[in-house]
Amino acid sequence: MMDLLLCVSQQSNDRPYRFPTTGIQVYTFEEALYHVYHYWKRSVDDITAPDLAAWVNDTLGLSFLAAKINNIARIESFTERMLAFLGVIEYFSDGELAAIRPHLEGWEKRLEWEAYKERADDLAARDEPSKAIALYHRALQYDENIAILNNLSVAYMQIEAYDEACRYLERARGLDPNHWELNLHYGEALILAKRFEDAAAVIGLMEVTAPKSALADIFYLRGELAFGLKRYTDAIGYFEQAIGVSFREQYVFRLADVYAATRQLEKALEVLGGYIPDKDRNLTCLMKEAEMHHQADNLPGAIRAIKKAVELRPGYVELWVRLARYYRLDYDLQRAEEAVLKALALDGGNERARLESARVRKNMGNIKGYQQLLKGILGEFKERYRGGV
Repeated sequence: MMDLLLCVSQQSNDRPYRFPTTGIQVYTFEEALYHVYHYWKRSVDDITAPDLAAWVNDTLGLSFLAAKINNIARIESFTERMLAFLGVIEYFSDGELAAIRPHLEGWEKRLEWEAYKERADDLAARDEPSKAIALYHRALQYDENIAILNNLSVAYMQIEAYDEACRYLERARGLDPNHWELNLHYGEALILAKRFEDAAAVIGLMEVTAPKSALADIFYLRGELAFGLKRYTDAIGYFEQAIGVSFREQYVFRLADVYAATRQLEKALEVLGGYIPDKDRNLTCLMKEAEMHHQADNLPGAIRAIKKAVELRPGYVELWVRLARYYRLDYDLQRAEEAVLKALALDGGNERARLESARVRKNMGNIKGYQQLLKGILGEFKERYRGGV
């Protein structure tokens, strides 16, 4: 014999509640529960919406349930909040609630790690990898997946912690050994960590498993490996092949770096000018141009390039720090001080800006000010080192 399920509200109702996300209308609280159970992903905010509680209270006349719904809104955990709503009356069996729990928990975990990863990605894009690393580790507490591990590794490469980058990429490759983008980053990290034999093995694997669209990346890695081994002629050939397959600024920059490493600095600048016309030079290109001028001991050229970059992005602290450095090296201490003060005005806690400020003070003869700034920066660094990531 089947049990009859009676509606919690015994009065007729001709004023439905319309769920905003699905557009579905319900006339009883039981129908509302059924809707949430089957459309729970789209009902995340609906269950705590004031309009729903008001409909339950005013239209259905169920003030005790409306009070419970309002209290449910205070539960922090999404899973527990949803289960509390679905179990507010004896409509679903314990088995039905147990069956949906793992789906809710999986969704909640994803919401958590994605939120941390998104914030970390933003910090990494703003050239704050150390802060990003801390958030990537928070994300890993909720889930270990390729997206987090890959981006964490890239952030470690940004701070030149290549062994750490390799370690987390190895964990990511354990999830998918033939993931070609992972292998690309792993190959880069291995080369930077001077693990050249391991890098050659990864490149060989990519040549077998990577899609045809990765050909330029393989030439690029071959170039990086040759560069790391100081086989400069081979490196030039590989980077030129990479550019021939798919033009990317990164390939051009590395080709210029090879010429710079062999003290062919004019040739390095010719590479930049030949592949990237002046009118098309973006922020990254101007920073690379400034770097090449600096290596060629052409500080006025470096200053001109960075000033053009500042015009493109005046709020970027790193540009003002570099400008201050070039002015300092060119013995224009007044302009160096003006540039570093601009950097500190944008971000008073920026370590590179504070270090450059200390150096400017030292060059201006303010040894005491230099020592005080340096002592403060080193003290903060030691505190962070003791505390860990």
